[in-house]
Amino acid sequence: MAQATNFYPSQNVSVWYQKETTSGALPDDAGLKKLQTTSFTIPEASVPVEYSAQRSGQFVTTANQGHHSEGTKLWTFDTTLRGTTTSVLLALESLFEDSTTSPRVLQNTYEFPHASYTNGSTSSPNTFDIRFVNAGADSATETVECAGCIATGFTLAQDIASEGGELVCTINWATAYMPTHSGDDISSAEYDTGTPKNIRNLKDTKTFINGGSNEELVVSSWELNVSRTIERVHYKDTTSGTFAPFGYAMVGSFEITGSITAIRNDDVHDLLAKFYDGNTVSIQLSENTETDFKIVLGKCFLNEPSVDSGGAVLTQIIPFTVVADDNIGSASDVVSINCAN
Repeated sequence: MAQATNFYPSQNVSVWYQKETTSGALPDDAGLKKLQTTSFTIPEASVPVEYSAQRSGQFVTTANQGHHSEGTKLWTFDTTLRGTTTSVLLALESLFEDSTTSPRVLQNTYEFPHASYTNGSTSSPNTFDIRFVNAGADSATETVECAGCIATGFTLAQDIASEGGELVCTINWATAYMPTHSGDDISSAEYDTGTPKNIRNLKDTKTFINGGSNEELVVSSWELNVSRTIERVHYKDTTSGTFAPFGYAMVGSFEITGSITAIRNDDVHDLLAKFYDGNTVSIQLSENTETDFKIVLGKCFLNEPSVDSGGAVLTQIIPFTVVADDNIGSASDVVSINCAN
């Protein structure tokens, strides 16, 4: 048999998404939108092999000791996107399950909505269909489709010295449904045509750390990382060979961290006490038109900072951890993000 001559250039791969109407079931192509993706990882239709215990007196592993561990794997992958409104709102909806409010928020009263992540749920499912077109291995099945995708985290970041100052949005995904290879072409193509947010549009009077008074920082870069741990719940439906899960469960709490790099000046000096006094601060990063782009972090502990002397001027790297208000009997925002236009 002759070698196959087909191949797939990596630059030809495009990433598409849509929200599912039934959790874990790929919908039709009607709602798919092409993302402005700059990098990605592609999950493969595979599961690890596990081996049973070695028998005493035997010094080789036999074939019947090996088992593909279907029904236990969580496939994980990442998509790095230009920070358009579509990208940011996708990150917020997929992680906070918030698709309606403006701003979109994570509150201190958050509870993981188990019912929305149950296999086959048609009641406000929060899972997504992610497709990698031209990422297959066969000319007739050129699309890798991932059903039942749930976000486990995202990172938003801007740097004056990187990507022309554009916002970069990375979303971490997981699915307990084995990826499939399909020949399904995109029949109703829609595209993200938005312009990424740029750090040059942040305004000093709108970008500050409040530790009693607003310290308006000269910011050269910042990042915000939000993550959670998701696990699959066993498996069902072995007759079809899919080993689909019963659903998903969240383990532990959200971890929300970040950092700001700013010119080391009087405003940084005025924050020194907040590096050790045990009190929280609020952080806001915003464009002048706050409905276009605004991040508000209500309560943050400033972690140990560092001074960078490698450039023309000294800069201060200020790491932080975002926490919730103690009064969980009353809803308050932990993270609040506006993004439009």
